Amino acid sequence: MFKITSSEQIGKLVFNLVGDLDNVASTEAARGFEPVFERTDCDVLIDCTELNYISSSGLRILLNIYKHTRSNHHLVTLKGLSDDVREVFVLGGFLQLFLTED
Repeated sequence: MFKITSSEQIGKLVFNLVGDLDNVASTEAARGFEPVFERTDCDVLIDCTELNYISSSGLRILLNIYKHTRSNHHLVTLKGLSDDVREVFVLGGFLQLFLTED
């Protein structure tokens, strides 16, 4: 089961991810992240505190968010990565692209 919610803070879009971002959930995740691609004026915070798993299709979605946001001179921060999820980012070479916070 996967769930994505979003909110807006001053100058920042915030997304909360819950569950497993696998191939099945990637369509729902892509829809949930649509506000990122409608904006060019803000940073993005992705709260992964309750994210249990991320697949290559999930990484691809986050890479597209990174590319879009960076092309507009803004930042993407990943918050609350568990050790397992962090390892997927490290092994894929993606962690160096994002800012992280605990």
